[in-house]
Amino acid sequence: MPADDLQNEQGEVLTDKHIAIYRDAQGQLHAITSVCTHRGCDVRWNDEEKVWDCPCHGSRFGATGEVLRGPAQTPLAAVDIPK
Repeated sequence: MPADDLQNEQGEVLTDKHIAIYRDAQGQLHAITSVCTHRGCDVRWNDEEKVWDCPCHGSRFGATGEVLRGPAQTPLAAVDIPK
């Protein structure tokens, strides 16, 4: 899904680029790495809770990459928004 197609409060992982994109409630687009800082698995968007979940070890990150629950201790880094 291209970034332009995201609706407000929706997230998507661009797996071929390892980028997680999120459009907030005000329509601003955010891009972070989709690679979990704990063990390197790609996170997945949790549409119900509006967070990024790591399926490997249970880390959870806020929509813009902040750590909400470990074992990860480092946030997901911001990256350039893909064109």
